Amino acid sequence: MKKTLLFIALCCCMITTAQYDIVYNLEKDGVYPQNLVVTSEQKQVINGMPQDITTIISTESDYIVTGIKDGIYSIDIIVKSMSNTTKSAMGSETMSSDGASSNPMNQMFKNMIKDPIKITMNNKGEILSFDNSAQLVGLIEGMELPEMQLLQIEGAMKKEMSAEKQIDSYNKITQILPTKEVNIGDSWDQVIMISSIATFESTTTYTLESVTDESYIINSSAMIATPKDATTDLMGMKAKYDLAGPLKASYTIDKKTGWIKKANFEQSLDGTVLIEKSETMPQELKMTMTSTTTTVIE
Repeated sequence: MKKTLLFIALCCCMITTAQYDIVYNLEKDGVYPQNLVVTSEQKQVINGMPQDITTIISTESDYIVTGIKDGIYSIDIIVKSMSNTTKSAMGSETMSSDGASSNPMNQMFKNMIKDPIKITMNNKGEILSFDNSAQLVGLIEGMELPEMQLLQIEGAMKKEMSAEKQIDSYNKITQILPTKEVNIGDSWDQVIMISSIATFESTTTYTLESVTDESYIINSSAMIATPKDATTDLMGMKAKYDLAGPLKASYTIDKKTGWIKKANFEQSLDGTVLIEKSETMPQELKMTMTSTTTTVIE
């Protein structure tokens, strides 16, 4: 009887102290899909007038492992389709790589998905290199717009799609795994870079909530806040953002590959935007803003 109880106690101890080394374990020539939908609902009040805007961004991509060397993955990201829908009091507008080329912005989206994005990534999901230069070549090809407008669009898109910003964006999705073995209930922190209205750091805390036969369940939380007194260029005007709010996410990670099977992010921001007076803005303009952004990965 004593031996039986001792055996049970040892088994319980082994279960409660089980450690998991969660890493990417991808295969050469393996294809790993990632479909992403970002829905942002933004509410602004400008001079007492409310303005609500909803933006829905959708992408369907395949990550193809082209090589593995010394634990580093070479990956081609093939964006199969992308779209952006904006809804406001003025109506609804959609730009899509699947839409008619007669819409210049549809044509730009088609140009953007012709060539793969090439990255290298370690087995913890850190993006080591990012090359989307092929995407940016011929970005405005076939777009029927005045030359000055085309040059403005090209300049704005190249700035928005810079490798630095893109690495930050992709790292927020891939670099979520612990750097060492963890038990259920253990937490770890990752410092992430946010490149949006301003570039700043934020610390996200991840927790291994549970483990099933096929998946790791990871939750995360963070408090996002724009840097104090940071300013940015808003259509040629100097703007200061003072926004803050929580970010929460949950991930289901494939035990075999480390790939995200599904994930859900919820981020809220609340605060003000101050546009300073200038030649084009004779008086400073202050507006309140709240936004809720939901990201779903499948």
